[in-house]
Amino acid sequence: MASHSPDVMTIERAQKSFNEAVSLTGYGKYNIFVLLATGGCLMCVIIETMNMSFIIPAAQCDLHLTLSEKGILVSISFLGVITTSHFWGFMADYRGRRNILILSLITSSILSIIGSVIPWAWLFILLRYINGAFIGGASSIIYAFAGEFHDDYYRPKVISWVSAFVALGQMYIPGMAWAILSQKWEFPVDAFGITFRPWRLLIIAYALPSLIVAAMMSILPESPKFLLAKGKHDHTIKILRKMFVINTGKNSIEYPVCTVFLDEFVTEQSTEKKTNFFKLIWKQSVLLFKKEFRLKTILICYLQFGVFLSASALALWFPQILNSLSKFAQTVGNANVTLCGSIMNEEVSQTKYSKFLLAYKGNFWRSYDSRIDDVSIMA
Repeated sequence: MASHSPDVMTIERAQKSFNEAVSLTGYGKYNIFVLLATGGCLMCVIIETMNMSFIIPAAQCDLHLTLSEKGILVSISFLGVITTSHFWGFMADYRGRRNILILSLITSSILSIIGSVIPWAWLFILLRYINGAFIGGASSIIYAFAGEFHDDYYRPKVISWVSAFVALGQMYIPGMAWAILSQKWEFPVDAFGITFRPWRLLIIAYALPSLIVAAMMSILPESPKFLLAKGKHDHTIKILRKMFVINTGKNSIEYPVCTVFLDEFVTEQSTEKKTNFFKLIWKQSVLLFKKEFRLKTILICYLQFGVFLSASALALWFPQILNSLSKFAQTVGNANVTLCGSIMNEEVSQTKYSKFLLAYKGNFWRSYDSRIDDVSIMA
């Protein structure tokens, strides 16, 4: 019997559930790229939310930061994440995951770059809040996006591997700070009324990974499971065939699936398009607090709170604590240094600096007014 090439032989295709169809694409280079892109996205979330821990000690003189403003700067990005993550999660289910992720990454990166040339503390704090509001989109969607490219066997493993990129982000932050903040150069930028010092370059270095990961995300398609839930069956099959080709090296016609259906029932949202936007969010959110889900929702929120409280609170303040201890040691000697004493010394120093700054501004304006009066008399 004569042999047949794959493009002419008959391939037996069947109707499969989504999980079975994804499983038949195999695991290979395509999945590894998904892992790198989604893991990189989570790394960017960590960088953008925690980078202020190293920026604040270096920027406190240029921005004239008080201890209270330092506390606000450390936490303001997290406040942005809290206030918008639920909204982004809804938008991801309504409009798609991929576009929201790309928007979040690019916008947060641009805001960080703008923040690198800001001369005022209040505007810098505002930009960090908006930055957190946008990067919250990536933090709330990325696990769903990564999981929907994998079957039930690989999905838990991939989610764990994606989480490992959190550690990479936490290594990137001090690594870049060590490389850049140790430099002593500076130059004036008269257009913005600032002196550009290493800490401003460090902000740009923290923003660049988001642009790189956004470029990687733009190569990936929309989640095939989301497309199938929206009734875009042909698009889903096209993505699955591409995954099959890249992972196995075989021809697309050898993919043994012709029809895909979802493993679970999905409520169609097309009938709700005319519903008020906020009512639609409320309608879908209130389900979390129904009797059968209420306890689980509270427990998950409590666990998240505990994880971030224990893992992030001290880490965010650690560089500032070391900076305060070092300055206090120069005053009282190493043998007499205490944590409480260094904090009290920081508050006293900030109070004295604030009084000096107010006095300097007052003298400047009085001198300016007197020069104006002298000019008026001469005229």
